[in-house]
Amino acid sequence: ASQTLMFGGNAQRAVLRGRATFGLSAAALYEYVAGSYAFEPRILGGRLQVGAAAPVIATASMNVSFDTTLFGTFSKNATDTGFGDMLLNPFAFYWSFGEFHVKLAQWVVAPTGRYNVNSLINVGRNYWAFDTQLGLTWFHKATGTELTVLPGLMINTTNPATDYRSGNEFHLDFMVNQFLAPTFAIGLQGYWYSQIDGDSGTGAVLGPFMGQSFGLGPAILWTPEALHGRAAFVLKWLHDISNTNRLNGDWGQVAISYRF
Repeated sequence: ASQTLMFGGNAQRAVLRGRATFGLSAAALYEYVAGSYAFEPRILGGRLQVGAAAPVIATASMNVSFDTTLFGTFSKNATDTGFGDMLLNPFAFYWSFGEFHVKLAQWVVAPTGRYNVNSLINVGRNYWAFDTQLGLTWFHKATGTELTVLPGLMINTTNPATDYRSGNEFHLDFMVNQFLAPTFAIGLQGYWYSQIDGDSGTGAVLGPFMGQSFGLGPAILWTPEALHGRAAFVLKWLHDISNTNRLNGDWGQVAISYRF
């Protein structure tokens, strides 16, 4: 599978390299190549899948600007490009109960990406994170309506280079899809994000700095009839509607997958 993620946004303040930074804008592009394998024998009554995703292209840029009363506006730009942090999926269990489907998955963010503590921006986090997700889907075949909610809890570890630990995060993704044809659907997607505890460590110079955000946007799904449902193309766009202590902007995603 191929997944391209794009982001552009801005924030009034943030912590970079353990220092408070005010007035910044950022953009990022990540190209992931992913693979997974589903085991045929049933385990715990469901299907077991394992996989991983590698960000073969990762680029991020940032502009920081600030005003002074004597010397006007100063700005600084920085860009980083390289291999990003890998996503490991040691297990994902799938269960089906008629029109209802359940997924329990564990993701691990491995600090394999480029990181330089002296750089203004990096494509890598430089710390491990563990994201546990539970997906619930209802698909009504008669009307072609699909509803999905995917809550998750991400546990972050400390960045040893800055002694900064981002607070643990709760996130909830949701989507409503309507199939207009057996191979084509349009949808409305959204997310809600909230830190459940504050940032910590000597690098957390702005205190707990707990973040929250909410976004909505459209989505399109196409499964070409000629490929008999083995391939899927997904196009998504998300706009941040509300935001606290996080970059506020727009997210784009283009995903192409093929099932062997």
